[in-house]
Amino acid sequence: MPKPRSRNQDTIVPTLDEFIRQPEKPVEVALNPNASRKFKTISLPLNEHEYQHLMEACQKAGRSEKNFLRYAMMRYAEEVLK
Repeated sequence: MPKPRSRNQDTIVPTLDEFIRQPEKPVEVALNPNASRKFKTISLPLNEHEYQHLMEACQKAGRSEKNFLRYAMMRYAEEVLK
C-alpha cells in the first residue's frame, strides 16, 4: 500500500498576478566583435568620383573595400563616441 505523503504547497512569491504586471526587462548580452557578419547588410550607392577615391585608399592601405569601410567606420565611431 502506498505511503501517503503530505504536499507542501507554498505560495509562489511573487504571486502570478505580480509576476504578470512586472515590466519586461531586456537581457543585455555582451556582443562579440569577432562574430559572423550576417546580422545586417548596408547597400551604399557611390558615384564614380567616390568609388575612385575608395579604390585608391584601399590600394594604398592594402585592404579590401569592405575591410576598409569597416575599419574607417569603427575608427570614426570611436572618435564620435568619446
